[in-house]
Amino acid sequence: MNKFNLLLSFQRIWRHFVIWMNSSSDLQVWQELDHRGHASCWHAYDPMTGRSACFGSEEEMRIWIDKCYYR
Repeated sequence: MNKFNLLLSFQRIWRHFVIWMNSSSDLQVWQELDHRGHASCWHAYDPMTGRSACFGSEEEMRIWIDKCYYR
């Protein structure tokens, strides 16, 4: 396994651990980083409904949140 794959695996494990530790009813939002440390996408997860989504930008994510929760 090369360094990049190892880093991605660690990121995923860490993200799931943080979600598990913070398991609440609040909407959870996080950024996924590429191998250079730049944002590659945004994720949102609603533990109350089980809905999740992935977006290419923070703006797209905010629009989705507004449509889903502030109609």
